[in-house]
Amino acid sequence: MKQTFALRQLITHRLWLWCFAWLLGIVTTWAILGLGMVSGWFITMSATAGMVALGGHFFNYMLPAGIIRYFAIIRTLGRYGDLMMSHHLVFDLLKSLRVKFFGQWAKLDFAQRNQGSSSQKMHRLVKDIDVLNEFVLRVLSPWLMLIMALLAVGGVIFLILPSAVWSVAILGLILVVAGVTHWLGLALATQESQLLEQRKSKLLDTMPALTQLILWQRWQDTVQAFAALDDTYVAVHRRTHLLRRLSLLLVQIIIILAAVSLLWLAKSALLTDVVPFTKQTLNNYPYLSPALVLAMVLGVFGINEFAQNLLAEPLALGRSLVAKTRLNELLMQPTTVVKTPLTATVGQAQLRIDDAIMKAPTANTPIATLNAVIDFARPCLIQGVSGAGKSTLLHTLAGEYPLVGGRIQLVDSIQQQDWQQIDFAGQLGFLGQTVDIFDQTLADNLRLGKMNASDDELRAVLTQVGLGDWLSQQPKGLATPLGEYGMAVSGGQARRIALARLLLSPKQVLLLDEPFAGLDDATRQLLWQNLLYAKQQGNIGLLIISTHQRWQEMGDVQTLTIGV
Repeated sequence: MKQTFALRQLITHRLWLWCFAWLLGIVTTWAILGLGMVSGWFITMSATAGMVALGGHFFNYMLPAGIIRYFAIIRTLGRYGDLMMSHHLVFDLLKSLRVKFFGQWAKLDFAQRNQGSSSQKMHRLVKDIDVLNEFVLRVLSPWLMLIMALLAVGGVIFLILPSAVWSVAILGLILVVAGVTHWLGLALATQESQLLEQRKSKLLDTMPALTQLILWQRWQDTVQAFAALDDTYVAVHRRTHLLRRLSLLLVQIIIILAAVSLLWLAKSALLTDVVPFTKQTLNNYPYLSPALVLAMVLGVFGINEFAQNLLAEPLALGRSLVAKTRLNELLMQPTTVVKTPLTATVGQAQLRIDDAIMKAPTANTPIATLNAVIDFARPCLIQGVSGAGKSTLLHTLAGEYPLVGGRIQLVDSIQQQDWQQIDFAGQLGFLGQTVDIFDQTLADNLRLGKMNASDDELRAVLTQVGLGDWLSQQPKGLATPLGEYGMAVSGGQARRIALARLLLSPKQVLLLDEPFAGLDDATRQLLWQNLLYAKQQGNIGLLIISTHQRWQEMGDVQTLTIGV
């Protein structure tokens, strides 16, 4: 039985580090409150001491000034340490979540990953993972800091003026307001998530049919439907803002009530003839003085900062729960059948295709039923007119398209294996017509194929694909940036860089879709000879190439023609 994901797992994998970060946050919270309260007391006492200085009274200002400086230093160091530790833990958390859920995504069956819009699902997966950090940063941590602030201020008030227990109780209502606010935010967060999905789907589904909608005069109906959906989304946002404003207003009212009740109780307790800095005290309240009353009031108002941090995002808890639910839906989906390792003897195996029916997800009809036998010993060229299904066959062999019907098996003299159930363990390489080049250096892009490849290996493999002279002309050499999506190089260079990345490590199966397209004769011959050499050296097992080009110097190859 699969185990679902719980929000508590966001902190359990680094619990001690989170506890240390929260400890720094608590120290910062208390230092902020202490700085405000002691500063208020100090200013009041300094002013009073100045007024009675003619009476010969003495006020030691060095000690409270030192305490204030101490609180300021603790606040600065604690806040810096808290932010540094929290950011480190959040980035570590996001990394762990992405590894966990993208790993689960990769285990899903092809049909599950591509049912509907794959890009939309991937976007939602990334967003849900990123939202989960709100649970720690905007729910757990602010709740903890607010509780610690209330305990600190409440403890000081109770110690100095025990009869002000009602003021402390009034402050406790802030927790009630925060709890109700987050509870009301659950429904709003669910509506927000649903409307975001509906708006995105509506827009993406409408754009491909834009021409037909205009021709059939249905465009205005579509615009009205989208506008109505957008109005509903705006209404949810307005309710969210209203919830935030009302909760902050209630917090302000609670703080004012607590401060007024505190002042009223302090007034009742203070003697009318109390003289500051004398030894005259009250029997019931030996520590009470007007300066301390001001300090307690400032502490009450200081709680507002921590309440605002908690109520700034009333939907944070709801969004985290929605993201958790959707990610659990991903975890609970059945994964593909466990694959078996490749056990066939390389060089003596055959790929047998029996009555295979293959179809691209976006195609209306499958390609013609295919029967073929391909030996590992010789390269295989797949040929046929455009649209015959050459790329579809390679995508199916690479596991990117499902096999609709028939069988594809790997057979040697001892056994046979179902092709779809073989775990190639990184030994299958596929160069499609669209390649992935990342906004990194040339070396970084190449090392995605072999992380520990040396610079000499990178130069050698670039020479194999005909890019050696080009590399020598680059001022930055292997450090040459390739730009977003490989915009800094031509399309042909990008494809050869992607091919070089595949050739860095041995491949039991290498599938190439039009690797010679756009190359001059000399470069095409060089690339072909290097592929043959790599196969002779045992670095390539089964080599299947889809191509429109063929020349006599290719030597002993087998040909599979599709569409005849």
